[in-house]
Amino acid sequence: MTTNRPLRLDRRRFVAGGAALFAAGLACLGRARAAGPYPATIAAMQAARAKETAVYQRYSAFAQKAKQEGYAGIAYLCTAFAASEGIHGANFGRILASLGAEVPPLPKAEFKVGKTRENLISAVDDEIDSIDAFYPRLLAQITPEGHEEAMASVRYAWASEKQHRDKLQQLQRWTGVFFDRVATHIDAKTGQYFVCQVCGSTVNAIPSGACPVCGKPSTSYRRIEPPA
Repeated sequence: MTTNRPLRLDRRRFVAGGAALFAAGLACLGRARAAGPYPATIAAMQAARAKETAVYQRYSAFAQKAKQEGYAGIAYLCTAFAASEGIHGANFGRILASLGAEVPPLPKAEFKVGKTRENLISAVDDEIDSIDAFYPRLLAQITPEGHEEAMASVRYAWASEKQHRDKLQQLQRWTGVFFDRVATHIDAKTGQYFVCQVCGSTVNAIPSGACPVCGKPSTSYRRIEPPA
């Protein structure tokens, strides 16, 4: 019997992935001690940069898959989220460079690309892990060292992930038999996406005042072009 119950993937797999990245950051802690008074911050920034770069690559792949399957609106959404994650990764890399740490090129991440509705489910699970586990741990790790820019960048990424989760959860509830109908509606109604170049905040309209995440002027927002 067909129902409209959403598909569910094993969330433990995504929690484990976040934990592995966090553990990798801690493993860098000993090597970072020679870099100055911020060893925990350096280790955390390395873990966060690796995670955000991988998520950027995954959203980019999800956008391509959605486009191939004819879901233009979802492809645009994933493209906007990829742009946001890229800003997070660049912010963490910049902090590492300012602290005198190495910022080597990162290898291509390994991840599964399924059908678009499955990709949306996995994206929600990963955002939930970032919000509930990864970034809270990271902030607790670096707060004792008091590096203000690093703490701000973690908070920016954390807040942006919440924006992503909220938009994705609106789609996830329809990943059952109504998915095609909802996706078609999204394609017809999709407006524009704008991403703050300071913090990665992702919105459908430029705020009238300051960015709601980082507080910088709304001129920091740039329109994201839909995938060609």
